[in-house]
Amino acid sequence: MSALTGEDLPHLVSAIPGPRSVAHMDVLAASECPAITARRARRKRETGVGQDPIVWAEALGANVADVDGNVYVDLTAAFAVSGLGHRHPGVVAAAHAQLDRLIHAMGDVYPSDAKVGFTQALSACAPGELKRSILGMSGADAVDAALKTAAIKTGKPGVLAFWGGYHGLSTGALGATAYRDTFRQPFLGQLNAYTRHVPYPDTYRPPMRLGVGTDAQVVCDLCLGLIDELLSHPASGAEAIGAILIEPIQGRGGEVEPPPGFLAGLKEICDRRGLVLIFDEIYTGFARTGDLFACEHEGVLPDVMCVGKAMGGGFPISAAIGTPEVMDAWGDSRGEAVHTSTFLGNPLGCAMARASIDTIVGEGWAARVAARGEVVRARLESLRAQWPDRIGLVRGRGLMLGLDLVKAPETREPDGALALQLMGFCRARGYLVLPSGVSGNILALSPPFVITDAQLDGFFATLAEGLHALCGPPSAP
Repeated sequence: MSALTGEDLPHLVSAIPGPRSVAHMDVLAASECPAITARRARRKRETGVGQDPIVWAEALGANVADVDGNVYVDLTAAFAVSGLGHRHPGVVAAAHAQLDRLIHAMGDVYPSDAKVGFTQALSACAPGELKRSILGMSGADAVDAALKTAAIKTGKPGVLAFWGGYHGLSTGALGATAYRDTFRQPFLGQLNAYTRHVPYPDTYRPPMRLGVGTDAQVVCDLCLGLIDELLSHPASGAEAIGAILIEPIQGRGGEVEPPPGFLAGLKEICDRRGLVLIFDEIYTGFARTGDLFACEHEGVLPDVMCVGKAMGGGFPISAAIGTPEVMDAWGDSRGEAVHTSTFLGNPLGCAMARASIDTIVGEGWAARVAARGEVVRARLESLRAQWPDRIGLVRGRGLMLGLDLVKAPETREPDGALALQLMGFCRARGYLVLPSGVSGNILALSPPFVITDAQLDGFFATLAEGLHALCGPPSAP
């Protein structure tokens, strides 16, 4: 296997996927639940239908190498986790130092000094009065903790969440998730019966049959009005709702931004009605959108904020960060925590997350991402101008961007097949991207912040080539 620099251009030495990746998938198929890792059966592989995953072996910076020795440029940051790049040296050094000292402690009984330092750093960088945390191991853990916090604070078990929202697949978080029905349907009997879902204010595809081209302010006002009316109606079940949970920009839902003023409107509703406002910033947090946290873009602060992904530098760690007023509703521990886990505040994870936070804040990555994001957006807008019949919109902010692919610009009908074809086209040439959106029609870009200009140049040349091959020649130079 070649030694990676993190700044390499693609270098492919086998078919994609290569024979070792295919062999690894055969082994995995025999030892893992078949519902987990997407794969095609051997008989389909022999006919050329479908495509097996590549199996990763190494990663550094913006590069990934698979078990066959193929080198790729990663424009996913591994689900937006590797914001600072894979194996950032400062984070790796912190991990090694912690490994030599203490790997595991007893989080809520005998915490480690690494946990103490990490929670202090998290409190220092969080906006406003968000100062007290409940730690977890995944984004879903953080959402579960936030929903429990809201229930304890308000005495109400229900939550109002949004269509297209993805908050994780644990039982608590899944109740609020409304990304795809296939996630929820088998488990409906286990989900929170007091959850209500309302439209996310997508101004490109307005909800409630408002029609293409509806003014953004109209979409904003009507969605807020619907929420307020739902919470007021005596037959809606809203008397059990104690929280509103929202992603400030939907991630897996397709890089969907709400119109200006919507988050502020939610804050006003929550404050007026005594509800807990929860922002799910697991995807958007820690500089991904060009602000340290996406809520800062409009200066709207929630009562609880969920974070994870890029915070851990690659280690599975998350947090629900709340105001003292909200978190104090839990009361003091009486010797046995009512919300904890064996690995809460794991020292290794805390050390890596502390190093990640110190680097993101200390090196000013939010501003750097904002500037870099404008450059990348301009290049995406150029592609949209060249293929206006197939690219309806450039979505997102910072380095959380996506191309909204459509079958026709007049109807804005999503084209999920084109997104998958472009993903395959780019992967076959060494560039890793993923589709997002409830219809799978958003070609999503969440690259490591450290991706180089040369790597981006190669990707955009490949993407343009793919659009030309799949959609025909550009309509404009």
